[in-house]
Amino acid sequence: MNDPDRLDVIRNLGLETSADRALFSRTTVLASTILGCPIALLSIVEEARQWFLGRTGVDLHETPRDASFCAVCITGEGPLLVTDARADLRFRDNPLVTGAPFIRSYLGVPIRGEDGVLLGALCAISPEPHAFCSDQIAPLAMLAELAEQSIALHVRTRELSLANAALKQTSQIFRQAERATNVGSWRVDIASQRLFWSDQVYAITGLETGRSVSVEQAVTLYQRDDQAMVSSALEETIALGKPFSFETSIRRGDGERRRIRVVGERIDVDGQPDSVAGIIHDCTEEHLRNAALKRAAEHDRLTGLFNRASFDRKLAAAMRMADSDPVMVALIDLDGFKDVNDTLGHLVGDRVLVAIAEHLHQRIRRGMFLARWGGDEFALLFPPAMTIEEASEFLRNLVEELDEVVALGSSALIIGATCGLARIEQPGSGEEIMRRADLALYRGKEQGCGGVVCWDAQIEARQTERQRAIARLRAALNGGRAVAAYQPIVELGTGRIVSLEALLRLRDEDGSLITASEIFAALLDPELSRRVSRAMLDQVMTDGPAILALLGPETRIGLNLSEADLRRNDFVRHLIEVVDDSALTPANFTIEVTETMLLDAGGQLHASLAMLDACGFTICLDDFGTGFSSLTHLRQFPIHEVKIDRDFIAGIAEDQQSRLIIQAIVQMGHGLGLRVVVEGVETEEQEAFLRTIGCGHVQGYRYGRPALIHDLCAQMGSAARRRRA
Repeated sequence: MNDPDRLDVIRNLGLETSADRALFSRTTVLASTILGCPIALLSIVEEARQWFLGRTGVDLHETPRDASFCAVCITGEGPLLVTDARADLRFRDNPLVTGAPFIRSYLGVPIRGEDGVLLGALCAISPEPHAFCSDQIAPLAMLAELAEQSIALHVRTRELSLANAALKQTSQIFRQAERATNVGSWRVDIASQRLFWSDQVYAITGLETGRSVSVEQAVTLYQRDDQAMVSSALEETIALGKPFSFETSIRRGDGERRRIRVVGERIDVDGQPDSVAGIIHDCTEEHLRNAALKRAAEHDRLTGLFNRASFDRKLAAAMRMADSDPVMVALIDLDGFKDVNDTLGHLVGDRVLVAIAEHLHQRIRRGMFLARWGGDEFALLFPPAMTIEEASEFLRNLVEELDEVVALGSSALIIGATCGLARIEQPGSGEEIMRRADLALYRGKEQGCGGVVCWDAQIEARQTERQRAIARLRAALNGGRAVAAYQPIVELGTGRIVSLEALLRLRDEDGSLITASEIFAALLDPELSRRVSRAMLDQVMTDGPAILALLGPETRIGLNLSEADLRRNDFVRHLIEVVDDSALTPANFTIEVTETMLLDAGGQLHASLAMLDACGFTICLDDFGTGFSSLTHLRQFPIHEVKIDRDFIAGIAEDQQSRLIIQAIVQMGHGLGLRVVVEGVETEEQEAFLRTIGCGHVQGYRYGRPALIHDLCAQMGSAARRRRA
């Protein structure tokens, strides 16, 4: 080993910091005694000096290496005998020879570390010549081995001390981490069945730290229904080595209930099961927070019932199983509720809704799912085994009881309800069965409020209207009579038109224009919906250059896509290819989707929106605020713009809540970097309100009705001429 490596080994041994130099000095005392000399040293030879780990008969602590006899000894890697230093050319001028301690005779044996590295030498020194002979090398070598063993013992002691210090530090950090994260560790010794807890487990369980707790006693802390599960999980892990993880509740020693997450696994030693160890995490706050968020996302804020989004999810799951378990729903609409709001105010109306919701919740039976559908409507999903007759009878009794539900002081409120009932026995969309229930409800309203009406073939006759709408739409598409009308979206601060929404219009055979709302029922047909989207895209691509020339190259055109469009990858690719081959760019397009489309959105729909976003199209969430999972959509989908539904702005004059909702959405949009557009703005009062809350963009009749491209150009030209005049 070269000298630099040897010196590194010496430094790493930490011999100079040894607190027990007396241990090594005892070796030098033995050497002095056995060899009959006044001086014995245990030297460590470094680069520029030698220093003495043990010494007897001299008060030296170190000397320069140049004066070191021991340096010569280790260079030769064997014993060194000097009978008379004054006669030895190597040493006669050595300051340790010519001066104190006046060395004349020297006998040294190298000492090595456990890995054989030369560290220094054990030597005997006399001021008399010929004090030592070769026969004394062997006993000195034995003492040198003793010195080496002492050094090895020091090294191991030091390593243990360092390891112990590191262990203490790690344990302290671990305890601090346990307290910070509220996580404790535990271990069960399989042989003795003894349970060991860290301090934090005691803190979590509320028991006195250090108290002996058996496995059986620990299990009793869990809620009764879970105790068998906990014991079984531990037994399976011991027997099969299967790790476990579960979340449950415990009752602390002081009676407080806490939510914990427990993880455990078996530890094997030498191939044999030794113990089961794991952690306990007090996740009470997280559990309560998640429960509150889940409840807020799933429940109606006013009544506490499930909200519409929750009902939609429940219904969608039921509809997938409709071939084996028929699906039956009811819509319950309150009669006379509008009069309560109009005469007594919305606060009273809210109290009525809460009282009726409580009554409905108390009356529903096992297996039923009740939700507030919206406004004064409630939706009810029945268990599959229930018949139409049983459901009708249940609803009739429910309606008859409503008059007795609401009592507000001396006010006599007459609140009834009308119910629409529908049943489907094959898989389909939740929208379809709810449409049927709505048709039945509407028929009940026509017949006189307070009844229960089941959807049937006669009511389906009303579907004739839908069929006519489908025929009307199909004929218009086949005849090339589907056109786009454009309604401006205005930047409030400047009055500038920054975008246009392309809206479907049909030219009837007599030349009149038909709005989308007149044939809305036909748009629910997926095939026709896709054809409409293609026709609208073609029209927008034709009109696009004129629009950009009219309003500027940064103008965007809003295109409404259906769920059917986004679920077919070919349409999305077609849209991208058509735009790439045109004078327009993706930046000129806003793709508008509705919240209902995103409920239960599958992978393809999400992938389609992501593809459009990646290409530079702006994704807009239309009718924002009418659903109950809007914030989730903003997080899960690449949304850059939201449109606040026209119902909110329409109600701001009478409804303070609508004003607050609009303001909250605008502020949230600004905070998230979203463009917010308010639809349905028609009055100066509405515009003034939107200006005061900092709304940036508006759309509505106040700024322009939907117009065909040539009418739009004419209107803009007239407006420009008036400004010049």
